[in-house]
Amino acid sequence: MDEVRFIINSVWALLFLSITLYFIRKSKWFPSTDRGMPILIMGFTALTIGSVVAIICVTPALFNGHFTLEQLANYYIIADVIRAIGVLIIINGIIMWSRALLTQYQLVKEKQELENRVSKQSDLLASQSRDLEIRTIDYLEQKDATIEAEKSKTNFLRNTSHEFRTPLNAIIGLSDLLMEGKVSSREEQREFARMISDSGRKLLKIIDTLLDIARIKSGEYIANSKPGVLREVIDQCVSLHLPKAHAKSIQFRHIPENDEKIMAFFDANATHHILSKLIVNAITFSPRETTITIKIDQEQSDYIRVIVTDQGPGIPQEHLKSVFEIFNRAERWQHRGNEGTGLGLALSLKMAQIQDGLLEIQSDGETGTTCILSLPSCESALQKTA
Repeated sequence: MDEVRFIINSVWALLFLSITLYFIRKSKWFPSTDRGMPILIMGFTALTIGSVVAIICVTPALFNGHFTLEQLANYYIIADVIRAIGVLIIINGIIMWSRALLTQYQLVKEKQELENRVSKQSDLLASQSRDLEIRTIDYLEQKDATIEAEKSKTNFLRNTSHEFRTPLNAIIGLSDLLMEGKVSSREEQREFARMISDSGRKLLKIIDTLLDIARIKSGEYIANSKPGVLREVIDQCVSLHLPKAHAKSIQFRHIPENDEKIMAFFDANATHHILSKLIVNAITFSPRETTITIKIDQEQSDYIRVIVTDQGPGIPQEHLKSVFEIFNRAERWQHRGNEGTGLGLALSLKMAQIQDGLLEIQSDGETGTTCILSLPSCESALQKTA
């Protein structure tokens, strides 16, 4: 029995001694404020001493009869007490060590959060620096273009004043007639009021469109381009103007018919404005009982093209180059008497350009007009951003 106890206590003594030496070696890794590590060393040292005392107690031959068996049994109890004290010390050390580790973990976490905030601030400063560089370049470009802008300002003001003068003259003239009582009937009064309202709305539309063009030129309108399904935007625009098309018995044809999954990289709001303008123009200048064709073309790798073709009289070749100029309307040359502002296509061109797209108009002046909106494909947009 004593031999078994000797072996067991020897194993415990060697184990506790090894653990004590291990913690002594590793204690330099922990800060001096961590009191848990020294207490753990004390606890395992007590366990080692208790195990050594127990070994001595179970080998009475070492003392050549100096102690009685009863005394050795008491010493064995003392060894157990020492080991029990060591266990209590270890438990206390583990608690203190756990607290120290938790505190250290919190410090590391706070350090990481601080580093993340510093990194974000650095990224923000870098972004602001790039934005400042871009604005500086834009400023220099605008400065170089000031002379050219001054030359075109006179023509722009002349055309703007002409466009403003027409509705303003109508508003002022009709208002004067109403104030002077030179109205023969109530129906004529309502007609004058309607003409004043229409002229005011036209004037407001001109001002709003000019402000939109100014916002785009100044860089205030930034395109929010992302992958999207083209058919969804096309259907929205067609539905918006479907009553006007039905009034003229005009039908729409889609090519291909099953194009619900064809995607491009575009700004939804700007693209909706462009397609809406192209579709309403096609309806306006198409004869009754004709067909407007809307085709989505994927032949080019860099662009997905939306092609809107009507069966109207078209635009003469000599006027195609000026259709996107402000206040230069193709319908003036078509003698349609249309009441548009002449700004819609100019604004549509700007909205195509801010999303890296293209807008073209093709016509031979005899067999209809074809408008082509080219939007970046998802693959080409991904390559540019990579």
